[in-house]
Amino acid sequence: MPPSPSTLARQLISWFSHNGGYLSSDIQLAHDDSHGFHVVAAGPLSSPVLVSCPLKLTLSVLNLEPDRHDIRSVDSPLQRCRGKIPNHILSYLLLLDQRRIGDASPWHAYISCLPPPESLTTPLWFDQEDCTFLAGTSAAPAAQERKQQLLRQWEDAVAVLKDLQIPVADDINGEALLWAATIFTSRAFVSTHILPDIETVPILFPVLDLLNHSVSAKVEWDFHPHRSFTLKSLDGEHCKPGQEVFNNYAPKQNDELLLGYGFCLEDNPIEQFALKLAFPPMVQQYAHEMGLLHGRSVPFGMSPAFLDQDPSTEQHFLRTANHPFGRYDNHIPFFRGIPPFIVHFFFIQTVMMLDLDLAKVDVERPDPRITLQVLVLLHQAIEQRSRSLPLHLQQEPTNDKQRFAKTYRDGQAKILHAIREELQTAIDRLRRPEPACAPGSARLLSTADALSSLEIFSPERICTFRQGMEKHDLHDPQDEPMVWILLLLALTTSWLTMEHSDPPAPPSWLSPVLSHHPLPTLEDGIEDVPTYEFIDAHLGDFVSTARPASASSSPVEVLDHLGKTSRLARHRALISGPTEHLGARLIMWGMKVADQDLAPVCEDGVVKKCLFVRPVVRGITGGELSVYEPLDDVAI
Repeated sequence: MPPSPSTLARQLISWFSHNGGYLSSDIQLAHDDSHGFHVVAAGPLSSPVLVSCPLKLTLSVLNLEPDRHDIRSVDSPLQRCRGKIPNHILSYLLLLDQRRIGDASPWHAYISCLPPPESLTTPLWFDQEDCTFLAGTSAAPAAQERKQQLLRQWEDAVAVLKDLQIPVADDINGEALLWAATIFTSRAFVSTHILPDIETVPILFPVLDLLNHSVSAKVEWDFHPHRSFTLKSLDGEHCKPGQEVFNNYAPKQNDELLLGYGFCLEDNPIEQFALKLAFPPMVQQYAHEMGLLHGRSVPFGMSPAFLDQDPSTEQHFLRTANHPFGRYDNHIPFFRGIPPFIVHFFFIQTVMMLDLDLAKVDVERPDPRITLQVLVLLHQAIEQRSRSLPLHLQQEPTNDKQRFAKTYRDGQAKILHAIREELQTAIDRLRRPEPACAPGSARLLSTADALSSLEIFSPERICTFRQGMEKHDLHDPQDEPMVWILLLLALTTSWLTMEHSDPPAPPSWLSPVLSHHPLPTLEDGIEDVPTYEFIDAHLGDFVSTARPASASSSPVEVLDHLGKTSRLARHRALISGPTEHLGARLIMWGMKVADQDLAPVCEDGVVKKCLFVRPVVRGITGGELSVYEPLDDVAI
């Protein structure tokens, strides 16, 4: 029968104190199934010193160095592996070898109190059902990558051991290595403070490592280089009998706590959502050639400090409002929870998509169309990410691993969905129906909105338009740009060709579009010839005119005829200058609007092409005026 926990605790304390360790008489070792061995108070602490562990009791790869005087050296065949196996793997092998030799090990009392594999709760020990609680988080692939890396390193180490004919390889398997790795990641301290003159290695400090973590624990770490490590409590006078006494590992996010230690904190105050994003080669090359990776090209007043980092290795973090680390500097409030590197990436994507001349862009405060494109691209990416990590998980945990994993994934989901909501709110403000919008405010219109505008403005012509859509089967999402061009032409043609002496006003959003995009000239040329030819040939299937030049005239011919008359005088405020070849130029105008001002907006999991209607500033439409001053903090 194995020794009881109380027997193991007495043996550990006896071994520890007889070898120079100190454990306050005001604290005791306790054990239960959920915590394993831990430390509780017998009452208020009479001294701040809780535990002091001499360096000579520590366990690490340094014990394999025969010429050290401040650390216990062990005679082991693993000494021949120094320089041939990485230090951290060699540390794991030493721990396993000492466990294998049982009471012949100087650390037998300590190793006997280490948790067995079945009680470990880091993701290295998750089964398939446990892993469902990590689905959609960054910890899931990180844990899998970590496990695969350790097993590869184990295979490499076995090859070295066999080459050196060291029998340890016959007694240790990959699962045992995972156990040793978990012991070190969850209990070891780095050597930096106690051995500042050597390369950093992880070190196990017996007994001192039994104290669990609390972010609120007030403690002090007192290192005496080459001698000892002492842990002090700064509020021990308030301890009550049986109360657990904690260490404080410093503020850590739940992913680090879960992956390294196997637990998480509810409502962790410093929790962030980690993102990794590397530039695709084509984007990287374009950004470099266009000078977009220089500080002067970082938009929205963001700090360019991130340009000094390696994006392939650095993590970037989403932060919710009131985060203790603060949010990111940005002129746009709803971008402040998103790391500058991510915002800058989508700014580069925008420059590429809109084919912008950066020399003509006010990078500090870009044109609202640029800001909108960054917004919708970011929202689309965050929305897609959110679908893989729902806000609520219905499945309930059945063990500690699942409980900790759910705590972590729920915290991550809250952050991700909070950022999604911020972006969604900005888009929703632009997607409000016309009666809810202030006059002249920026808007985002769907084809459904535009169809409603056409129906209100000219009810008799909406049937013609819908029949044209059915005839040419324009119902696929990829057809939306074509539908938009036809809708713009249907509205403008209906407006221009009405017979009434005092025709109804067109939709309020059409005037800013006409003003911002004046009629092109024929000399401007046509880039998308197939689209132009389709519209020129079939516009009559979508648009009926009230001013036919003859019974058989097409809408384009009617518009060309109208452009030669004086009947456009009442529209000169919006259609100014020469109007010859009006039909052809209106088609070119509709194509230009669709090319420049359609944005991919994600709604209910579907990406729609929405028309951005630019804001009217102090009675002036479109143009180059700043959008930031006259609008509130969530409008574009």
